[in-house]
Amino acid sequence: MTLNEALAIINSRQGGRKGGTYFLVCGFEPLHLASFFQARLLERLPADPGVEVQRGTYGDLQGNLEAARLSSAVAAAAVVEWSDVDPRLGLRSSGGWSNHAKADLASSCSASFGRLETAIVALAGRMPVAVAPPSLPLPPIGHTIRAQSSEFELELRRQLADFLRRISRASGVRVLERSVVQTTAPCLDARMELLAGFPYSIPFASALAGALVNVLCQPVPKKGLITDLDGTLWSGIAGECGPDGVAWSLEGHAQAHGLYQQMLGHLAGCGVLLGVCSKNEEATAEAVLARKDLFLDPESFFPICANWGPKSASVTRVLKAWNVAADSVVFVDDNPMELDEVGRIHQGLTCLRFPAKDPAAVWRLLGDLRDLFGKPSLSVEDDLRTASIRAAMPIQQTAAPAGSPDHLTTLQGAVTLAWCAEPADLRPLELINKTNQFNLNGARITEGEWRRLLERRDTLLGVVSYEDKFGPLGKIAVVIGRRDGASVRVSHWVMSCRAFSRRIEHHTIDGLLRHTGAAEVELAFAATGRNQPLLEFLRAVGAGPGPDGSCRISRAGFESSCGALPHQIKTQSGRDAKGK
Repeated sequence: MTLNEALAIINSRQGGRKGGTYFLVCGFEPLHLASFFQARLLERLPADPGVEVQRGTYGDLQGNLEAARLSSAVAAAAVVEWSDVDPRLGLRSSGGWSNHAKADLASSCSASFGRLETAIVALAGRMPVAVAPPSLPLPPIGHTIRAQSSEFELELRRQLADFLRRISRASGVRVLERSVVQTTAPCLDARMELLAGFPYSIPFASALAGALVNVLCQPVPKKGLITDLDGTLWSGIAGECGPDGVAWSLEGHAQAHGLYQQMLGHLAGCGVLLGVCSKNEEATAEAVLARKDLFLDPESFFPICANWGPKSASVTRVLKAWNVAADSVVFVDDNPMELDEVGRIHQGLTCLRFPAKDPAAVWRLLGDLRDLFGKPSLSVEDDLRTASIRAAMPIQQTAAPAGSPDHLTTLQGAVTLAWCAEPADLRPLELINKTNQFNLNGARITEGEWRRLLERRDTLLGVVSYEDKFGPLGKIAVVIGRRDGASVRVSHWVMSCRAFSRRIEHHTIDGLLRHTGAAEVELAFAATGRNQPLLEFLRAVGAGPGPDGSCRISRAGFESSCGALPHQIKTQSGRDAKGK
């Protein structure tokens, strides 16, 4: 993006409604970086045309971090340069680079990193923060030639690495990967730094702004990946050369497939669902997957569809087993015809070709998969996901007729209702922003808005967890509202598809009524085209129309239509259990 293009984007949105505010925190004059940052935000957030960027005071990174913390911004980008750690490491300050000064610099930088850590972690307690580590070069203070690092330079970089590692552990902090800021131009513009206090070249400022926005405004990660086998997970056709004839190693000239296997194993460890769709004999596919030299656990794949029918039909089976929409899934195959057939039937599915003959393209594919499935943090539920999908199969297969909970009473289920707010736990926010089928209205919340919501004393937050004899599902539902007289007004209510058919939604409303003592619940329901399961629940419990197009569930009506509930109830309340 050029500077003229950035300004054109900003000018085209002038005069619209005011939107979210983002704080650009830096110690230098932000100048063109602020323009690129705002333009990139407007590009990424077309539904929020009034995006504004707030800046701080020149030369005071520490104070700007505090100003951002006290602001109404929904997110912040903090750009740290060496001159912020100690002014003597920049171009605009003087202080000498003698050996005595270097010893003082090392001590000064250590203390400065400690103060910055405290300020950044405090800021992240109120909003997500993308932190860009120093991009500008250190001054030429080493006693070695430029091609050789000096001990002093290595010490400063060690301190930086320790600082970045420490802040990365804090909820809400996201450290920018420097290597993704790709530009052929040098990052430093010494002339602009000395004249205006803006240290970056125009191309670098554009690239840095784009990377910051990518880190702050990440898309909802995909949930599952369906892979082909022959020519994709391994090299060769198992039905022709036998289970032992296919390869995925360097020795078999098939290392690209081995890299792909390792990536799938990594994704499975991050909670991504893996399935198989292959035109193959089932026994042949299972024989290859049973080989001891496979680079991932074959138990990671569920389900495995190996047959000679259309792959689109096999994809349908996988999506049904997962109970996941096509637009949350990636399909990888080496055959363009298969990709086309599947893509035409399953609109929204992300179809990617496995480029077996091009190692460089395979490497890019692995990076693309990281971006499609990447998330700022992992949760306990990520470890449970595949196991819980498997566990749901016998429940679905033995389910009694609709409305009959008889089969559920044998599950030894336990529903835990936690009426408390834990800002560091982003699993509830993840559920709100990923769930589609059991979603009250489809409204999404940014991380900054989420943290603001939890700060309000009138916010009522309920997080629902579930486990039974088949194992735990973890946190699978979230309800958010506030008490309003004799009613509870619910603005958000979502439940994971893994919890369907277990009457957990009935337990949630029952628990909400009991916890608040309210006479009725008003739900801000809006049809989304996907939330039919929630609409069916509302009809089943006799929900009636409420004010402003909402749905209303009375205590008396719910109790008369609900019937006996099948699971044991556990309740947890904390300091933020509001509404009583």
